[in-house]
Amino acid sequence: MTRPFVSAKLGRWTLSLAGLAIGFGFLACQTAERPENYILISLDTQRADYISAYEPANAATPNIDLLAREGTLFQNAYSLIPITLPSHASLFFSEPPHVIKNYNNGQVLGTRRALSSFVNLFRKKGFATAAFVSLGVLTSNFGLDQGFEDYEDEFPPDRWYLSAEEVNSRVFSWIEKNGDRPFFAWIHYSDPHDPYAPPDSPLDFRLFLNDRLVSETSLQKYTINEVRLDLRPGMNQLRIEFQNGYDDRPDHFLGRLDRLEFDPAPDRQDYRVDFGHGWYIRQADQIYFFNNNSLIDIQNNAGLKRLKMTFRGRPNLTRETVPTYYRREVEYLDGEVGRLWEKLRELRIFDKTAILLVGDHGEGLGEYQTDFGDPHIGHIHYLYDIYLRVPLIIRDPFKTGKGTVRTEYVTLLDVGPTISAMAGIRPLPHSQGRNLLRLKKKDLPALFEETYRPEAYEDRFALLSPPWHLVLTAQKNKYEIYNLEKDPGEKVNLYNGRNWPSELLPLRQKLEDFARDILTGKQDIQIDDKTKEMLRALGYIR
Repeated sequence: MTRPFVSAKLGRWTLSLAGLAIGFGFLACQTAERPENYILISLDTQRADYISAYEPANAATPNIDLLAREGTLFQNAYSLIPITLPSHASLFFSEPPHVIKNYNNGQVLGTRRALSSFVNLFRKKGFATAAFVSLGVLTSNFGLDQGFEDYEDEFPPDRWYLSAEEVNSRVFSWIEKNGDRPFFAWIHYSDPHDPYAPPDSPLDFRLFLNDRLVSETSLQKYTINEVRLDLRPGMNQLRIEFQNGYDDRPDHFLGRLDRLEFDPAPDRQDYRVDFGHGWYIRQADQIYFFNNNSLIDIQNNAGLKRLKMTFRGRPNLTRETVPTYYRREVEYLDGEVGRLWEKLRELRIFDKTAILLVGDHGEGLGEYQTDFGDPHIGHIHYLYDIYLRVPLIIRDPFKTGKGTVRTEYVTLLDVGPTISAMAGIRPLPHSQGRNLLRLKKKDLPALFEETYRPEAYEDRFALLSPPWHLVLTAQKNKYEIYNLEKDPGEKVNLYNGRNWPSELLPLRQKLEDFARDILTGKQDIQIDDKTKEMLRALGYIR
């Protein structure tokens, strides 16, 4: 048998080429094992304990739970501030709000233009980048658009929020057009945010002029409504028919209007408006409280006349009904998250896409009282666990260890470095966060938390160093101490006003230094009139 001639030198080259082929094949496999696409989902006002992967008793969220089953859930994830814009700014710049000098909604992040958002890293790597926001406090003029080629922030004329279905409509259209190239997308849903108005909210507010129906709307959705009033000569009567499914107590006002205008404005020579039966007007902030069958008398002295009436309001909710409607909003949102998964599967990119889901802050549902003694519903003002503990779940379709639960304490500062590392991108040099997929077990930093006037009642600061949670209301020099192991609901303040346990003195010193340094360097907050109206429409200010 004759063998083909192969020189030793050629043989070595053949082996070398084979080795290179194997090497390149290995590198190709490594590259292929990274997701092609990255989606960051931020859930506004989303408590961790209203995701069933965290706490099944409060809400059913099977679509969000899917991420936890196929990925990694962080049991102790925290926002650093219970305010939407500064919380998201800390996420994108990976720096705390006081470093960014962003304290409240409505502030422009102009001072941060010199530094980069992590989104720029994705754009420079050739990813298509897009953002889809659902609250007016995140529009591009406030500065979070850095790095995004597309920034979807248009709102209807009657409101400053979008439902998850409306957000998805924009997301689906963009992905269908851009899904053939690697992309990074930020999707912001805000349905759990006030107003608690699921899409099936009834038409609860009817307005009659001289017993003729002229307007029917859902007051619960907190939209601006305009109605034409054709007045007859002489006396006219407006009557409100309102069904409040939340508070039927006869001694309580059922709803309130925080905007009520007539155009042209009343003129006693032309026409006048008198609030009759069933009204209380709080003059300090022009809030109009009303009941079913409240009446407005309009005396028209000018013959036939047409007016435009503009109004916006909401039902008065009881402490007992708020959690139910919050849960319904969360479950509606989860259904829309499921539609997003379906769209990604339809386009055959679900298993090529990494997803990081996180809340921007929590929500009070009446568990605590305000500084004025009322049940607190909302966020912004306080730094207890329910206002700052948020869901954080990561799904990488190419990673093993599905269904992992991590108990380390982590924050929104860690989001940017983590999702960048997942894409093989080095984090920004100024980043104060960590790669959550490479945490060390003993890595347990103390967490500093903050909230600020004028949106908040007071400047407040907190230090979370488990099991201890220390809270300082700075201007009042008021301290609170909670042991989260023994009192997870933070109901028993252990500070007696006199003596500090010796083991907590170092934590107290850290908290005081933290607050002092921030207040010394705090900048004035400048907000224009148009932004104030938007914040008022979203319930942030009166």
